[in-house]
Amino acid sequence: MMKKLFLLFVLSACFFFCACSDKDVAGISSVETQNAFLIRVVHNDSLPAVNAVARVRSADFVRNIAEDSAETPFFMEYKTDSLGCIRIDSLAIDTAMIEIIDKGDGVIRKIHAAEVQDGDSVQFVLEKTGSLRGKVYLPEGVDYAWVQVYGIDRLVKTDSRGFYELDSLAPYDEYSLQVVIGDTVVQQSAEVKVGGETLSNVFAFEPDTVKILDFEMGKADFILEEFNLHATGYLMVTDTSVVTVPSVDEDVSKAVENAGAGREGKSLHWKSSAGFGVWSIFGIWICTEKSPCDLTKLDSVVYYVRGTGHYSFAFEALGKTNVEGKALNQDTLLTKDEWKRVCVKPSDFIGPDSSWGNFGWDAVKKTVTTISILAYDEAEIWIDDITLYGIKPSDFAVK
Repeated sequence: MMKKLFLLFVLSACFFFCACSDKDVAGISSVETQNAFLIRVVHNDSLPAVNAVARVRSADFVRNIAEDSAETPFFMEYKTDSLGCIRIDSLAIDTAMIEIIDKGDGVIRKIHAAEVQDGDSVQFVLEKTGSLRGKVYLPEGVDYAWVQVYGIDRLVKTDSRGFYELDSLAPYDEYSLQVVIGDTVVQQSAEVKVGGETLSNVFAFEPDTVKILDFEMGKADFILEEFNLHATGYLMVTDTSVVTVPSVDEDVSKAVENAGAGREGKSLHWKSSAGFGVWSIFGIWICTEKSPCDLTKLDSVVYYVRGTGHYSFAFEALGKTNVEGKALNQDTLLTKDEWKRVCVKPSDFIGPDSSWGNFGWDAVKKTVTTISILAYDEAEIWIDDITLYGIKPSDFAVK
């Protein structure tokens, strides 16, 4: 109750000041004040925001992509007085956005012509600005996209991979965005929280293919930058009698080397010496235990491999909160000198037999956490470019 009385007092003070002063306030003569829309702008500590600039544009405004545009959109600018007040005497449009950014804090709100006509009074509190970032998936032949923000003078061009970032945005629960991707225009909304970073990807041209590993960075890493996903692979053995080169005690990046045998780039390579019933494993977490991936829509997994000996490619569900098990496809390598392309469809996985945790595809497809390559007996394996078809990058987003 006391807070309401205080706000009423402050806004009354603003009105009295604006009505009685013979000075210009916020760039408008203060003699005619009937039905003025009064705004008091304060910081989080309730102190007035003095000399803060408020910019008003149509809620439908977006900054024109063409730098030489002759467009002259609706625009008004005000500056708060010593009490943090501004007064809007009229609004030439039905709905506008008012944006105030002051020393790393900000506020943005919609205002309506009816509020101005009714002479409403409000208080805006400046809060720490946030940022908006994300990826616009670009179709073939398109090198960048434009991201426009409705109601404010913000426009950004993505990089060639589609990544963009908009910083110093006032907190707001529903920014409207317009994204221009070649000849396509996409509408989207996003929330920016106080002092936070918001992820807003644009999926209009999202591919249904994800390359899990290509090793070109010289590391055995899985990275989906647009979802802040990163995992490093590991080499392990099921028994101390199993010997691997490189050793499981070494950094797994030592297993990444030139692909060789006529193939460009890098690949993963290790040797394994194991007895019957034990093996070595290269594994990598592609989804978390708490947010496993549903790969029900998987059409196939494709990879390139060469070497000698027996191995399996497997999807696994791991973690205490999941029913642990795997779905695997077995293969035999006959030569180190030639790469072969392997395509594994869900129907190619061995049926459930419970041997060494093989529960089959249907048992694990909705809770996949890990990809594993298992090397049996005496084996030497080079593997590269593991790609999932029928799966979108957003299928990996943490839920």
